[in-house]
Amino acid sequence: MINKDKLKGFFSGLIFTAVLGVSALGVTVLAAPIENKISVVYDNIKIYADGVLTQPKDANGKTIEPFISNGVTYLPVAAISKILGKDVSWDGSTKSIYLGKKPDVKAEEVAVSNAEELFAALGSNKHIKLKPGIYNISDLKQGYSESKNIYWTEVFDGNELILDEIYNLTLEGIGDKPVEIVVEPRYADVLTFINCRKISVKNIKAGHTIEKGECVGGVLNFDSSKDIDISNSIFYGCGTYGIIAANTENLKFINSIIEECTNGAMTISDCKDFTFTNSIFRKCESSNLINIYSSSNIVYDKCEISENEALSKDTVILGVNLSSGIKFTNCKFKDNKLFSFDQNTTSDIDFTGTTFDGNSFDDLLNFGK
Repeated sequence: MINKDKLKGFFSGLIFTAVLGVSALGVTVLAAPIENKISVVYDNIKIYADGVLTQPKDANGKTIEPFISNGVTYLPVAAISKILGKDVSWDGSTKSIYLGKKPDVKAEEVAVSNAEELFAALGSNKHIKLKPGIYNISDLKQGYSESKNIYWTEVFDGNELILDEIYNLTLEGIGDKPVEIVVEPRYADVLTFINCRKISVKNIKAGHTIEKGECVGGVLNFDSSKDIDISNSIFYGCGTYGIIAANTENLKFINSIIEECTNGAMTISDCKDFTFTNSIFRKCESSNLINIYSSSNIVYDKCEISENEALSKDTVILGVNLSSGIKFTNCKFKDNKLFSFDQNTTSDIDFTGTTFDGNSFDDLLNFGK
């Protein structure tokens, strides 16, 4: 971790110029209409962070060399943010550069009553309240999108809706029971989030319209995203998994259900800091019910894992590999059929307070006894 105190001397005299150019952020952010020509000197300037020589590079891996102009040292924001381990982003609408966390912006509240209104409302800094009903995303006009952040990608039997680089979006169902979002293509995930931040899903039921056992797509898919809050929701089959997550951080799943999916409850890879609380994973027909790969700090607390059935005998209920900090605390495993329990891969899992009853693998459990 970079010691900020040690960098004070480095920051003095270093100006974070907004003249980043395409190589720094992928966009030109020079503010019109002012244009100045300056003389610059490249003098093999070296940058040390906490005593370690650091070679700044842009997003494409190309070396960025600092330069001096009128006694001031310049270095693109993208390069210094990478040295500090901070995300950097550019908001063209406000002409703002963000290093690390963006400032909180009050979300615009929008009420919708059909799929067309839902699609039109999607975007950053939105709190979308869905009135009771069924929102079939596949009924929307699909194809070319003018938005680079909300678009369609083609799958084998239709199109899949992608939300890309969306920030501070809440989807909340109104009413006493979850509002339903569905898709028809069996190869499409219901919603896919890529490079998104601060996404909330509340009181939503989501799945596919086709019959159970026919599906290839999942329900919610998160890729390279952060700060996800899911509560009081139901994700169901037909859907291969209720949750698919890769390279994602800080996901909270509270008072929610994943049920009747065809491959398992969830598959998690290269993720960290997930918590599942007071939730149920049930009646899935699966290979491995819960798959966790190369991930850390994945915690299940007060959850119920029940009535799931393996697709073939001796399939393990927990597929955990190259992961650490995995916990099932105060959970209940009950009435799960045909599954096996491989203690070679689960020996480092914390099962404090967890009970096992009526499972096909109960006689295999010893936990060091």
